[in-house]
Amino acid sequence: MPRVERIPAQRHAAILEHLRVRGAASIPELTEAMAASPSTVRRDLDYLAERGYVERTHGGATLSASSTEVESSITSHIAQKEKAAIGRLAVDWVKANMIIIFDSGTTVLEAARAISDSNLPITAITNDLGIAQILGGKGQNQVIVPGGTLRPGSQTLLGNPGAAFLRGIHVDMVFLGTHAITDNLLTDSSLNLADVKRAMIQAARHVVVLVDSSKFGPTCNFDICTLAEIDEIISDNGLSEIDRKATEAHGVKVSIAQVIK
Repeated sequence: MPRVERIPAQRHAAILEHLRVRGAASIPELTEAMAASPSTVRRDLDYLAERGYVERTHGGATLSASSTEVESSITSHIAQKEKAAIGRLAVDWVKANMIIIFDSGTTVLEAARAISDSNLPITAITNDLGIAQILGGKGQNQVIVPGGTLRPGSQTLLGNPGAAFLRGIHVDMVFLGTHAITDNLLTDSSLNLADVKRAMIQAARHVVVLVDSSKFGPTCNFDICTLAEIDEIISDNGLSEIDRKATEAHGVKVSIAQVIK
């Protein structure tokens, strides 16, 4: 396979995706899959293991059983096509002059990018500085960033005054992200972030969760809400029929964005 130059974050994301699908992999297997040298793969695995994302084995690695949240510089390269397709489909839920809360996260960021490109004027409220920049780049949008403390390694604001602000407003819709959907439960790896998401849900008349199909699986540390508290999910065509039917059985509408591999 020809060598394709990737930045480290892209390789790290690709390794995590490979392990998510396979469960475990040897260094020779990853060397071929990443089109990288064995020494590069070893360094990448060391980096991921130091952060708790993978566990090293003799001659390879497995995906970590812990629910450590992966840094945003890596997650932005995971399931890129799926996230972009979900973001484009999310535009169909938006009408001019809506007031919309945008949660933090790379999938919601893709929705913000697609909505910005659509030129639909909206009022956006977000705790994500990257999303604020994207939506604020178009003059027709009003963008409100309630404030808070910047989460290390991300563009997400947590705590007050943002959380208190969210508890005192009522908006048309929220585009929400989540770390995992397991059975009837949405969960996250951060207690503070889960708390902010709950405030967003309470503030919105319509709750739309944007989540790629890889997020349907093992639960994470902190509860956000049950499926009964959301209205719709937008995912991608990698979602299994079993997971889709199980979700719809809880009264949640599931819309599928088509991804061409």
